[in-house]
Amino acid sequence: MNFVNRIFGFIARNVKRIAWLVLVCVAIAGVSVIAYDASFDFIRDDQFETYDPEGEEVTIDIPKGATVREIAAILKQNGLIENEFLFRLKAKLNGSEDYFQYGVYKIIRGMPDVDVMEVLKEGAKEESVMITIPEGWSIRQIGAYLEEKNICLQSEFEDACNRTDYDFDYYQYIDNRADREFLLEGYLWPDTYDVIPSNGAEGVVKRMLREFERKWESHGAWTERMLEMDLTVDQVVTMASCIEREAMLSYEAPMVARTLYNRMDAGMNWGLNCTILYMLGKEGTGEEDVLYSDLEINSKYNTYMYAGYPVGPIGNPGAASIEAVLNPEEGDWLYFIAFEDGSGEHLFTSDYDEFLAVENGTYVRDEDD
Repeated sequence: MNFVNRIFGFIARNVKRIAWLVLVCVAIAGVSVIAYDASFDFIRDDQFETYDPEGEEVTIDIPKGATVREIAAILKQNGLIENEFLFRLKAKLNGSEDYFQYGVYKIIRGMPDVDVMEVLKEGAKEESVMITIPEGWSIRQIGAYLEEKNICLQSEFEDACNRTDYDFDYYQYIDNRADREFLLEGYLWPDTYDVIPSNGAEGVVKRMLREFERKWESHGAWTERMLEMDLTVDQVVTMASCIEREAMLSYEAPMVARTLYNRMDAGMNWGLNCTILYMLGKEGTGEEDVLYSDLEINSKYNTYMYAGYPVGPIGNPGAASIEAVLNPEEGDWLYFIAFEDGSGEHLFTSDYDEFLAVENGTYVRDEDD
C-alpha cells in the first residue's frame, strides 16, 4: 500500500511535467505518422495520380551502362520527369536504381515517376534495329549503311550531321566549321547500337553524339593528357581519324602518331593519301589510287598541300586511335610505307632512301623488320 501511495504522490507532485511529457510523445507520434505517410507518398509518387494511358508516347533510348544520373537526364530532356534529383532520390529510396535496363522504350508523357521506373526495370523495349558502326567509318559510309538498313536515306543522314542544334557539349571544340565536309565528322562514336527506324537520321546522330560524350568523359586521363600536350579535342580526333585509316595493325597506331608529330616538328607536311581519298569522297569505296593531279587540288583536306592537321577529321575514330595520339611511341621516324605482302605492316624509317626502296619494290627486309 505504501508503494501505491508513493506512486500517486509522485504523480500529484509532477502532474504538469507528466502532462507535458504525454503531449510531447503524442506530438512526436503524430509527426512521425505524417512524415512516414508523406515519405511513402513521395517514394510511390502518389499511385492514385491519374494520367491518360492513351496519351502521347515518347520514345527514348537508354544506352548500355548508363548511370541513374544519365537516365534521369535523358528523361528530363524528353519531358518525362520534372526534376532529375527527385527522380534519382526516389529510385534510391525505393530500390529501383540498380535494376534499370538499357534499351529503347516508349513512355507515356505524364506517367508518374514510379511507373516510369517500373517500365525501365521491366525492360519493355520498343522494336528496334541493331546497327554496327566500325571504327574509322566516315559519315558518308555510315549514311550508305543506314540506307541499306532502311533507317534513313544517306542524304538525310549527311544533312543531319551538319546541324548545330543537338544537345552536344563538344560543339565548342569543333574548329574551321565553314571548311569542313561534315560538321560532326569524328564525333560519332563507332559502336553497336539499338536504334528505332522511325527516329530516322536524327535519332542515330543523337545516339552517337551522346556515346561520344560518355566515352570521352569516362576517360578522364584523355583530357588530362591532351592538356599536357597542349592539344585540343579537335586536333586529337582529327589525327586519330587519320591513324584509323593508316594503321592496319593496332601496335602500329602509336608509331604512326609519332611519325606525324615528327613531320610537323621537322616542318614537313603529313602527306597522307587517306586525306586525299576523303577529299575526293572515295573513302571506303575500294578506290585507293591517288593521282598526281589529285595532289594539286586546293582543299584544306589536302595534307600534301597544307601543313599540319587537315581541316577536320576524315572519319570517326575509336578509343585505340585516340590513345595512340595521346601516347605516341618513341622514335625518330619521318616516313612510313606499307609492305606489298598484304600483311598490313609498314616500314617506319627516318631514311627517305629506305622509303623509296619499299615503294620501288627493291627493299630487302631484315629479320628484325
